[in-house]
Amino acid sequence: MRFWAGVLGLGVAGLLVVPAQAAWAIEANAPLAAQAPVPAQKVPPKQWAQSVCTSLRDWATNIKDLTSEFRSTGGGSTDATQVKDLLVTYLGNTVNETDTLLTQLDQAGTPNFKDGSKVAGLFQKGMTDVRDIFATGQQDAAGLDTTDLTQFRAATSRIGNAITEGGTKLSQTFKSAGRKYKAANKILGAERTCRALSS
Repeated sequence: MRFWAGVLGLGVAGLLVVPAQAAWAIEANAPLAAQAPVPAQKVPPKQWAQSVCTSLRDWATNIKDLTSEFRSTGGGSTDATQVKDLLVTYLGNTVNETDTLLTQLDQAGTPNFKDGSKVAGLFQKGMTDVRDIFATGQQDAAGLDTTDLTQFRAATSRIGNAITEGGTKLSQTFKSAGRKYKAANKILGAERTCRALSS
């Protein structure tokens, strides 16, 4: 059951478009790799689910607002230098928003259910990856050459593709964790704030 989805969308002058959905769940056989450390504080499952999903909802709303502002400000511009500056600022803001989310996920604690620490670690790791994708995009954008508009467009497109690939990878990572972590699936699925994320 898919009960939350966050859309990461970016756009620059219609050149850089990144639709990517992050839905709860990881592939049953996917390794968890180096998980971020999670707090030892055990919290009631309902409290944890509400905290995590509220934070994710707020983050998604803020990212969408930043994206809309970015598109409306730079969407019609043919000034590569202006678009570059807007893109660097925009991606910096997405990094800051994601850092805030990571702090909130940490403060949510560890849910007191089977594999709770693994599930909390999965959220931390997934959103750390998102932050890193945005940060790399910001770095790449800061180094763009604006003297040739055609090359500039191609370079922004490459940044967009890299972010899209990262978003797709994250989406695949999260796609079927509900099957692996049945307790988390049930708890998150029962929480109204979490269900609202998938609507």
